[in-house]
Amino acid sequence: MKNITLLKKVNLFILILVGITVLKQLTVSYFIDIQKFSYSLHLLTKTVYNIILALISFYMIKANGLTDLAGLSKVKTKKIGLVLIGGLYLIVLNILFADDISNYTITNIGILLIYCVSIGFAEELSIRGFLQSSLINYFKNPKKAIVIASLIFGVLHLIKFSKGIYGELSQVLFATFIGVMFGTLLIITKRIYPLIIAHALIDFFAGIDSLGNDFTASGITPTSLTNAIASVLLVSPCLFFGLYLMKKHIKKVKYLH
Repeated sequence: MKNITLLKKVNLFILILVGITVLKQLTVSYFIDIQKFSYSLHLLTKTVYNIILALISFYMIKANGLTDLAGLSKVKTKKIGLVLIGGLYLIVLNILFADDISNYTITNIGILLIYCVSIGFAEELSIRGFLQSSLINYFKNPKKAIVIASLIFGVLHLIKFSKGIYGELSQVLFATFIGVMFGTLLIITKRIYPLIIAHALIDFFAGIDSLGNDFTASGITPTSLTNAIASVLLVSPCLFFGLYLMKKHIKKVKYLH
C-alpha cells in the first residue's frame, strides 16, 4: 500500500512537471504569435515558470521526508571534486563551440544568469531532488532510480521539438547522459547545491553566444544527422563517467527513509 501511494505521488508529480513545461512552451509560442520577441521578456517569463517548479519540488521533498535523499540536509559535502570534473568538461565544451557574442551588456548577462540559476534549481530539485529520491524509495535500488529519472529528464526535452527528429533525439540522449552523471553525483556528494551551481553554469555558457538575441518565429530548424551524432559523442563521456562512479561508489545502498 505504501508503494502504491508513493507511485501515485510520483505520477502526479510527473504530470505537474509536464504541465509546467508545456505551459512554459505555450507561453513562449504565444509571445511569438503576437510578435513579442524581446530577449528579456522571454527569459524572465521562463524564469517565473522555473521558480514555480522549484518551489513545488521543494515542498514535495519536504512533505514526503526526502530531505536526506534529495541532498537538502545539513551534512558535509563529500567528493566535491567529482562535480567539478563533470561540470568543467561541459562548460569547456560549450565555450569551445560557442559563436561570437553580439549583445554583450551587463543587463543581458544578468538576465541570462538569473534564468540559468532558475533552471538549476528547477531541474535539480524536481528531477534529482524529488523524482529520483522517490524512485529510490520505490524500487529500493538507487541505480535503477537514477536511470529512470534520467530517462524522464531526457524525454521532457522532446516537448519543444524545434530541432527536427535528429536534433530532438540527440537532445534526449544529451540530457539523459548528464542526468545519469548528476544523479550519481547527488548520491555520492549527498548535497544538491553543488549540482545546482554546476547546472546553472553549464547552461549559462551554453547560452552565452545567443546573449541578448531576440526570439523569432523561426519554427523547426532541423539538425543534421552528422551534427546530432557528434553532439551525442561529445557528451557521452558524461554517461561513462556517471556509470563508472555508479559502479565504484553505489553498492547496495541503504538509502531509504
